[in-house]
Amino acid sequence: MKAARVVIGLTISVFFAWATLTRVDLGEVAQALGRAALPGLILAFVFSWLEIGVRAWRWRYLLSPLGRVGYRHAFAYTCVGYFANTILPMRLGEVARAYLAATALRLPRLATLGSIATERLFDGFVILGVATGLGFVVLGASDRAPLTLWVGLGLAALLATAAGVFVLSRWRAAIVSRLPERLVGPATRLIHGTAAVRNLRGATIAAGATLLAYLCAVGAMLAVATSVGLSLSLPQAGFAIAWIGLSTAIPAAPGSVGTYEFVGVSALTLLNQDPAQALAAVVLLHVIGTLPVALVGLFTTWALHLRVWQLASAGGEPASLPVGS
Repeated sequence: MKAARVVIGLTISVFFAWATLTRVDLGEVAQALGRAALPGLILAFVFSWLEIGVRAWRWRYLLSPLGRVGYRHAFAYTCVGYFANTILPMRLGEVARAYLAATALRLPRLATLGSIATERLFDGFVILGVATGLGFVVLGASDRAPLTLWVGLGLAALLATAAGVFVLSRWRAAIVSRLPERLVGPATRLIHGTAAVRNLRGATIAAGATLLAYLCAVGAMLAVATSVGLSLSLPQAGFAIAWIGLSTAIPAAPGSVGTYEFVGVSALTLLNQDPAQALAAVVLLHVIGTLPVALVGLFTTWALHLRVWQLASAGGEPASLPVGS
């Protein structure tokens, strides 16, 4: 099973990396990387850490019904999850984060995994809505999105989230009751991880944090793009970063290498940006957004005596270990 995951993930990443590299002149990419302005890279670094900070706060909020978790712990295990994603394929680092945090903080493991699944659902629905809305603007005749569009997208995301919360709150018991008997208990514990967002207030807070994290990522995209000579408007940067974020849902090698670059370059070239400069910007964004936090996660793993590598050697199957209630 482990070998199959690794092979599938590597195959997907290699294919997308090949598809990306065949579209650009590597010499021009190297020149664009060499010309990258340091102030822009520093600003991108700051925005990337702000995004991590917001994501850690959101996860702490989602965990609040399960137990008392300090921000420092939420931040530390968020970094551990980023580190785990660099060594485990198909984003199994998220499962490792749930298992390790639940074990160390004495939280219910399946419910903790449910909180991370809730994160991913919010990311998916909110960012997909924003990406779709901005697509009509940046790919059309308009050169810039009016403020009303951003407000409208935010309200649409909140309404969509509220509708999802209503469905979950109203029919979760009916959904669970239709499952085979042996799955009812685990499903109930997993769904308990959504407790923080089963009302309009909780859903609004989580959606707002998701939008704030997204805006931090947009800031990082703008800073990196400027550093390599790309000229992006705010809506264009928002469009590109939304699709880059959605690309992490593609099963791939550790770190989403290949798929991240392919989607990023595709989005930027749709905006009539130079492919070589686009690849340079996406590579820098990927490194700045992944490597520093992964290094912090590595240090945290060592300092807390966590065993991410044992999970990796076991095939990335932390969820198969005893889960408890």
